[in-house]
Amino acid sequence: LKALFCRRTWIITSPSSTAPCAHHTSSFSRMLPQYQHATSFFGNETPLSEGVGYAIVLGFGAFFSIMTTALVYLDRKANGSEQTSEQFNTAGRSVKTGLTASVIVAQWTWAATLLQSSNKAWTYGVSGA
Repeated sequence: LKALFCRRTWIITSPSSTAPCAHHTSSFSRMLPQYQHATSFFGNETPLSEGVGYAIVLGFGAFFSIMTTALVYLDRKANGSEQTSEQFNTAGRSVKTGLTASVIVAQWTWAATLLQSSNKAWTYGVSGA
């Protein structure tokens, strides 16, 4: 017999059973047999080395920093406008009420979604969230 912990309940099944409990039956039947009970798609190997990961992150950071600096420089040369931090933060005071209201609603929705998803993860586990 094998014991599995699912949804805050211990389930005892036979060693030949592929689905640990009733609500997992459908997801296990759709999964290829070689991936059932696997903890990672890549096995014990990572697809990229740590050095490559750092190079990608730093490379993208450097690229977008240089691109942003070049665009600001070209805007200053072409339009003759000087951007201050106040103009950047307030969009030159040109944002209307509708856009401001939609931003506030989006921020409130994001916070509620984040809190609710962590609540569901606590209740049902990570796979149920």
